[in-house]
Amino acid sequence: MASLQRYSSHGITYYRIVESYRRLDGKPTVRALLHLGKAEDLLARLQGQRAALGLRSVASGAVDAAFRLAQELACAQAINSAIASQGGSVRRRDGLTTGESLVAAAIARLVHPCSKRALAEWAAQSSLPARLGVKAEALTSQHFWDQMDAVPVQAVEEAEQAVVSKLLEVEALAPGLLAYDTTNFYTHLETTNGRSVLAQRGHNKQRRHDLRQLGLALVVSEEGQIPLTHVLYEGSRNDVRSFQKLLKPLRRRLKQLWRQAQQLTLVFDQGAESRENLGEVRREGDHYVTALRSSDHKKLLAEAAGKLEPLSLQSGQTVRAWRTQGMVEGQVQTRVVVWSEALYEGQRRGLEEHLGKALREMAALSPHPRGGEESLRRQVARWVNRQYVRQVLQVEVREEGGEWKVIPKLDEAAREKLEKEYFGLRLLATSQHEWSTAEIIEAYRGQSRVERVFRDLKDPWVCAFRPQYHWTDQKLVVHALIAFLSLLLGRVLLRRAQQGAHYRGTLRNLIQQLSRIRTATVIERQEGAGRPRVYEQAEECDPEVTRLGRAVGALPS
Repeated sequence: MASLQRYSSHGITYYRIVESYRRLDGKPTVRALLHLGKAEDLLARLQGQRAALGLRSVASGAVDAAFRLAQELACAQAINSAIASQGGSVRRRDGLTTGESLVAAAIARLVHPCSKRALAEWAAQSSLPARLGVKAEALTSQHFWDQMDAVPVQAVEEAEQAVVSKLLEVEALAPGLLAYDTTNFYTHLETTNGRSVLAQRGHNKQRRHDLRQLGLALVVSEEGQIPLTHVLYEGSRNDVRSFQKLLKPLRRRLKQLWRQAQQLTLVFDQGAESRENLGEVRREGDHYVTALRSSDHKKLLAEAAGKLEPLSLQSGQTVRAWRTQGMVEGQVQTRVVVWSEALYEGQRRGLEEHLGKALREMAALSPHPRGGEESLRRQVARWVNRQYVRQVLQVEVREEGGEWKVIPKLDEAAREKLEKEYFGLRLLATSQHEWSTAEIIEAYRGQSRVERVFRDLKDPWVCAFRPQYHWTDQKLVVHALIAFLSLLLGRVLLRRAQQGAHYRGTLRNLIQQLSRIRTATVIERQEGAGRPRVYEQAEECDPEVTRLGRAVGALPS
């Protein structure tokens, strides 16, 4: 066994490493393994070695997981191939092809959404430059601007199809229920900017009606809520018109993904429901599950209110529902009325708010209105003509002693009827007549999963679609592709975390947890003129984070 020995020679103290052994005659002795010299010499050597050691630590977990998944799905190759097939030129700038640059932008948008101008600064603190084989300073806004400019609009759909086809193969996703929904994102394009047809004014879901906006349609899988295809469209188009225009191209893309599937089942909410849309789905040979507008079917809801029966769902929840079949919107449909407590409470609150506001405004009216009786009656009609209020509030306008009076009267019987025969009742319709009532309800409730995916796109911390500082349709379309890839990578990582580590959190929390995994780059400079030894080593972290990292490929298994 080796040990440190102190010894003297000519009055000077030295140190050496020795080990004990027995000579041939059996006597114990020691032999020197390494002479260390005097104490000051040893100290100088140790200090020199420390100076020769370089260490750099960067966040790597989320970046590495997304980068390896992008390689597994051949995202960069799919983009480059689509560009070439559409007659474009695959550029190589700063050592990266166009596809590699777009994948880098998608990873950055997943892990740390920011403007392209701020991307290089963030990348310098992550493992992304090392994985790409470039310096962080190369990832400038001009770099991404030029690379995005090289992508023909026609190449976006082809690239997306190639990536998603590979995904279906790798993840073994079956063509189950497909949820369809739309949303919009406001922009800061000037009104006078004529280079964009997509950015238009319309009803903005983020309440920025003063700005031009983009519409985004998305289809996601039932399992894992993974985005399968997307379309960017004019922001002025409503949901019904959007569905009419997008149904055929979306269905064509989905059929290309599952060539063996004879029929698809689309799930969408009542915003896209119309006679033409439902008929179009049926004519294309597919099925649907949707919600019908309750206001168009009050008689049916009133009939169902007294016939609701308890029903157990697979989740263990018990709901009250009633099922029937008949002609709706020109089609034979199976219809299910289901009672929702959340919907009931929301509608009651809405009635109370609108009713209270109408009564307060009437109480504040002047007995001598400036516009006379005609103006007064127009005001009253406007206040009463609010959702539900018109059914429970009656108003008398009369003149007494030269003053105008507004006398409201609540119809309690009408209010009770409304709460009993309308509030809380949701009407579902489907062409899947063989499905059980529970299957129909659960299929429609699954449509909320696409809304969960949209929340990721609007989350400023992961996958954020905004900010988007582009002024032409070509750039906006390519930006949407980057956001789509970011979302796809994130949802697949979330699915793998759920399967491999029984993870139950959100995508944002998953990215935050993975970002705690850091990689240290160690540089050992050798004595003499030799090349330094460089190697990477994962830093120790929480066992739960390590387990997540291994499940999603951020760390070796």
